[in-house]
Amino acid sequence: MRVEKSKLLRQIRRIVNRKFGGWKKFILLTVCVCVILYCINSLFSRSGRQVWDVGGEGLNVTDDRCGVKCNSGQHSFYIRTGDGSLVGPTICFEGDVIVSNELKNFGRGLNVVLINDRTLEVADIKTFDTYEEESSLIRFLKKSVPDNFVVMMASFDDAASSLKEDSIRWLKLYGSTIVDDLTLRDGYIMVGQKGLEEGQAIEFIKKKYRKEFAEVLEIAGCLEIPLGSHRNLQLMLPEVINQKDMVIGEAVANCGVEKICEPNSFPVRIDTGYADKRPVEICVNGHIMMGENLNKGGRGFNVIIVDPVDLKPSIINHVDTYTFDSTDLEIFLESLVEGDIIIAAVCDDGSRKLSYAVKKLLNKLGSGHIQNLRFRDVWYFVGQKGMNGFTTFEQISYAGVESEWPKEIKKAFCIPNKLIGRQVIPDPEVYRNDERRAFCVKYGGYSELCDPAHVDDLIKPVKVINKQMEANKVYATPIIIIPGLNHNALVRTLQTTLMQPGINPGLVTIIWDEKFPEHGDLAQLFGFNNRSVSGSLHYSEQVLKALKLAIDQHTDVEYLIVLEEELILAPDFLNFMAQCVEILNADETLLGVSSWNFNGYEDVSGNKELVYRVQEFPGLGLFIKTSALQRLFQYDNIKQCCNKRSWYGWNVNSLIGGEILIPDVSRVFRQVYQGADNLEDYIQALFNRPRLTNLEQETTLGNMNNLAEKVYEDILQDELKKATVLTTNHITQCYQKGSIIKEFNQTAPSIPIVVSYTQENENDLSILQKLCKCFGLFSSTNSRPKNLHHGLVRFYYLHRNIYLVGSSTRYYSYIEDKLKIPSPVNKDEYLRP
Repeated sequence: MRVEKSKLLRQIRRIVNRKFGGWKKFILLTVCVCVILYCINSLFSRSGRQVWDVGGEGLNVTDDRCGVKCNSGQHSFYIRTGDGSLVGPTICFEGDVIVSNELKNFGRGLNVVLINDRTLEVADIKTFDTYEEESSLIRFLKKSVPDNFVVMMASFDDAASSLKEDSIRWLKLYGSTIVDDLTLRDGYIMVGQKGLEEGQAIEFIKKKYRKEFAEVLEIAGCLEIPLGSHRNLQLMLPEVINQKDMVIGEAVANCGVEKICEPNSFPVRIDTGYADKRPVEICVNGHIMMGENLNKGGRGFNVIIVDPVDLKPSIINHVDTYTFDSTDLEIFLESLVEGDIIIAAVCDDGSRKLSYAVKKLLNKLGSGHIQNLRFRDVWYFVGQKGMNGFTTFEQISYAGVESEWPKEIKKAFCIPNKLIGRQVIPDPEVYRNDERRAFCVKYGGYSELCDPAHVDDLIKPVKVINKQMEANKVYATPIIIIPGLNHNALVRTLQTTLMQPGINPGLVTIIWDEKFPEHGDLAQLFGFNNRSVSGSLHYSEQVLKALKLAIDQHTDVEYLIVLEEELILAPDFLNFMAQCVEILNADETLLGVSSWNFNGYEDVSGNKELVYRVQEFPGLGLFIKTSALQRLFQYDNIKQCCNKRSWYGWNVNSLIGGEILIPDVSRVFRQVYQGADNLEDYIQALFNRPRLTNLEQETTLGNMNNLAEKVYEDILQDELKKATVLTTNHITQCYQKGSIIKEFNQTAPSIPIVVSYTQENENDLSILQKLCKCFGLFSSTNSRPKNLHHGLVRFYYLHRNIYLVGSSTRYYSYIEDKLKIPSPVNKDEYLRP
């Protein structure tokens, strides 16, 4: 016998060693299994309850499962979640089917059955679409469910998407502990009770993992009511202060209102407080009624209701809608009676958990701006239950772009016992531009656009001023903007484009380098279109790509307006172009109009009505015939012609001929150049000198018909024949201050001046270059003079038209008889300093 026992023990020892690695591990494993079994038993048998997973039995799922048998004093239940989005959930209590697919009384989200804890009768059946919103569920759990009533819940489709902080908090006040883990399309079942301690509800989650929907979750069992220990929820609800409980604060004479209020009105002063440093303060009828440590004034919504008959505060309420949901405020506002006057002020922040339902209620009470309230904005409002329209007693002060504290609002006024509303929402003292704020948060470095003082300025187009110009082709012409690297300069271009009277934002397109997508977002902010082109190493490459894209997109238009980088448009930019349309249509030799004058410096321009013909291609602000661009791109050597920035001078005339119109006074201002460039002398001469730009809204140009090719030449001939003719001998002292002015002052202002100079041939511009420098026109080493028209240069100086005419030009014959040409000398002597 002993031998058999010894043999048995040896066999057990071998099995333990082989299977478990020794007695210590065997004992440890046994203890763990016991603990797990104990926990499972505790979970499913807590407080006289038994719960089991019906689905785990592998049986068919039918409503017959409602027939659960329980012990005396227990109550049976069966709950099954929906099957994906096809089959609805099932909820049974005490053998009765209350919710099912067959009854069709279910919906997406949480399906809830409310049970009276005393009578055990079904008190209500509700569906809350917590895929869309949570506020109705919060309201139900907080206000609709009586204390200690039992709730039974089953999910269908998705119940988690809008189940946020506040609804989760309230489900935990029904005993939940795992609802935090609920995610998209998980299955969820809960049996809880209002006021139940957290963790004592019956609840299960079935995770969907990588499937489209979680598998069906099916739970049945027996329970006792109450489900566990309870807590007092009244302590968690905001206190409404009635008149008898109000504390009357400090007396303030007439609440700070300067004049005595008329009969049937009363004084009010509102101070929204500053940041989280100084709380709100509301004075009514000569006494502070809400403030620091007074009637619970503080962060969120501070509300005083005034009786319209005795004009005294009847109710005071405070709801912290930064920390808690706004259901209590919603219910409070619904409880107001006809004629109640409401005074409300938001301090610190009241928008974080402010629901749409509350905003709608405030709209009905007369608010026209509550929908604009955002994080940390402060706001005050005085309205009335039953008023028709919108109150005039309302204002918002907006927080900064980075949520900096807003400026506080301090207002004092008299409120009548019956408020008369306006049918149109009164214009606010300031607007909030949310799109602009969002852009400024996303992108840094926009010092002007995102300036806190102007970030809420509205960005909107301006209507055409001269109604007779509305049908002009310019206002139907696509505008192409080609930005460079300076994003603040681009903002100025977009702003001054949008400010053009008659602008159509739908015709404006920003064509940006693909490396800078923020330029596309900036275009959308201004209401403009945008397209990207492949990245470029040089801006001139981007310009050619943008022009090619533009003409490919706009094959059916006659003209394009092209704006290059860092331009500020004059107020009459479009109006100037509009006045040039007729002559462009009539003259095939004209390619377009530039809004920029190479020689438009302060001292040598000034006639805002004057327009020239030149054989240059200045670019910058260009109104050009689409056909001219199409012809230009037909040439294979376009990159050789136009591989530099346009203000270096594209040799367009040599390829397709034609001329450009330019104004004497520029209609764009090109910002001072701030880039690295190997032509420093050229840049300094062109951009870094004071220039003249027209600042008038409308300027009527001179006789535009005179710009037709033949007419223009005839007028030049007449001008030259009647001009006072000087030779270079007359202006040898032009570098010395005053000498040239004295000479010109001897001539009547209406008579033009011609300065002639000698040339060895038509390409000899050496003396002309010195003359340009003498008069203060563009002059740069190794660069041709600007604004040439068949060798002639003209400009406006001291209220006169000045012409520089060379001896090899076609115009020399018109002045030749007035000249006494000196014997040839070294031409350098003509311009002695």
